[in-house]
Amino acid sequence: MIRVNVVAEGHAEMAFVKTSLNNYYNGEIIMDSRRVLTGRDNRSGREYRGGVTTYQKAKNDILRWLREDTGAYVTTMFDFFRLPTDFPEYQRAMECPDHLSAVHILEQGLKADSISDTSFQGKEERFIPYIQLHEFEALLFTDVRVLKEDYLEIDEQKNLDQLYEETKGIPPEEINHGAETAPSKRLLHAVDYQKSDPCAWIEALTVEAIRGKCPHFSEWLGRLEKVHTELQHQSAANKGYDALIALQQSSKENGLQDMTLDEINAEIRLAREERHG
Repeated sequence: MIRVNVVAEGHAEMAFVKTSLNNYYNGEIIMDSRRVLTGRDNRSGREYRGGVTTYQKAKNDILRWLREDTGAYVTTMFDFFRLPTDFPEYQRAMECPDHLSAVHILEQGLKADSISDTSFQGKEERFIPYIQLHEFEALLFTDVRVLKEDYLEIDEQKNLDQLYEETKGIPPEEINHGAETAPSKRLLHAVDYQKSDPCAWIEALTVEAIRGKCPHFSEWLGRLEKVHTELQHQSAANKGYDALIALQQSSKENGLQDMTLDEINAEIRLAREERHG
């Protein structure tokens, strides 16, 4: 089991992480999330969160969570659409001919810039940056007709069917980030779309189906799963080492301190054969 803290852009992403992804991983990977801290009232102490207005504010939250929770990994869930232009490697990313390469450059830049911060030293392995192509709503285009469960007016149903037909041949992560053609903008043209808790839609679609349509999203989850698997193997190796130490201690207590590991293993095999004889 590993814990992963997600610095998210907005409420929809935060709800998705806390509910949908935790349901998906069923305790194997435990995920928490909070939105980027964008401001604070010094008199009342009230915090304002949501939206990525500048890179520095996002970076502050990333480093803060790495410092505060040393037993967890930290990742991000920021939209590529309207990402602040002060993000590391932003200009180089915008010159890429394809958007997947662009977000890879941005993710690498985010990691490199964070590593350069003196407060980040020793925490490199615990930070796994992720930028969503092109925004969270792209995941809903796995099958946008799922929104018909909540938008019941005849015109809304018709508009969602039309939107599905228009976009069904486009991979969700390739629905572009134009001012009128980004995923959320397309939804707004079809219905009175409100950014809220998306978890019922995600559950209807299933995370597995979304992974099949959204390879960059799936790659992100795969990276988290790889960390989990590696830690499982490490834990198993540690248990094996502890067992070996116990075996060596037992051999000493039984007068076998001069035996090699191969000889001990041979004795174990012989004892098993005799027992099952």
